Amino acid sequence: MKHSTITFLLLLLLFCGCSNRVQVKGKVTYDTGEPVTMGTVKFVGEKTQAIGHIQKDGTYRLGEIKPGDGVVPGTYGVAVYSKDGADTSYAPTKYFVDPKFEEPATSGLVCEVKKRMTFDITVTRPPEGMETMPMGRAEPLGPSGLPLSVEQGLRRAGTLEQYLQQQQQQQK
Repeated sequence: MKHSTITFLLLLLLFCGCSNRVQVKGKVTYDTGEPVTMGTVKFVGEKTQAIGHIQKDGTYRLGEIKPGDGVVPGTYGVAVYSKDGADTSYAPTKYFVDPKFEEPATSGLVCEVKKRMTFDITVTRPPEGMETMPMGRAEPLGPSGLPLSVEQGLRRAGTLEQYLQQQQQQQK
């Protein structure tokens, strides 16, 4: 009887709130004050990370294991992803947030989590017409729908054949 009571208490402590995770929530808005209406917020720490899905009103709640379960206290770099399109397709992906916010190292966002808190995030929109091509190379598209560097190269070369020859020579 004594062992089963101790086992039960240990299991109860393990599953019922012995976690040191704290809830972090917030709102993601553009610098104009409008909410970002889709995407993901990611907190990246030294040993752990947590994500929160951005709702239509711009709000998010972080979770490590399941949505909204919180995050372990610590210092986190913060990233925001908001784009339309699959990274694996050959179709361009339209960014709704400047791509610099996709990496904690370039976003400039850091959060010190100590206790339950609200962490609001302000982001900027991407440059007008920002699209990404496969392999993660972000580049605006020109009037023809081709990446701007390709259009400029074609104009300089004169013909598609000459442009392709120049590209092959550069790769050698």
